[in-house]
Amino acid sequence: MPPLAFVNTVAYGKCMPSRSPKTSSRTGAPADERNSRADWVRAGLALLMKDGIEAVRVEPLALRLGVTKGSFYWHFKDRAALHAAMLEEWSSTATADVIAGVDRAADARARLRQLIARTTADPKVARLETAIRSWANSDDKAKRTVAAVDSQRLDFVAGLLQETGVDPAVAQLRARIIYLVLIGSFFAAATSHVLPEPALWIEVEKFLVRS
Repeated sequence: MPPLAFVNTVAYGKCMPSRSPKTSSRTGAPADERNSRADWVRAGLALLMKDGIEAVRVEPLALRLGVTKGSFYWHFKDRAALHAAMLEEWSSTATADVIAGVDRAADARARLRQLIARTTADPKVARLETAIRSWANSDDKAKRTVAAVDSQRLDFVAGLLQETGVDPAVAQLRARIIYLVLIGSFFAAATSHVLPEPALWIEVEKFLVRS
């Protein structure tokens, strides 16, 4: 009687040859780790708000996203590159995108009112602002980014006030006043977890556009 042949079957996978992990045809990354660059940036910003910049490291972010640390390096050279992307994302979504959104309003006063509403309604905005500014106290790149964002915002608000008829020099001063009130409200909300009531911003708007 001839010897029995050894047969590999799907049911007894131990005898099957090992297979290489599937990879993304686009990036070459493991198929189960195709988190986008934006996923890592969003996770970084969330961890920044929760625990500060020192907590924004590859290993805890990988755990948060449910992937290995190797996935990180498909998108970023190192931790500093992630930090730079986080600052870029904040600058864009908290300033450029907001300005682009309010530009669709009918007139300068309506745009000012919409700007105030968009920046004071969400507690998450306050948490992220305070986290970014705390980061800037110890990091030069973050400090430069915050300075550039502040300048862009102040110029935009001053321009709106000038459109309502406020003298240019006075418009610059009033823009600084509302900005200081806004940033102060963010830091107050970080401890009280309560944003100022809408009535406060209505009075601020009246003050800004008065002749």
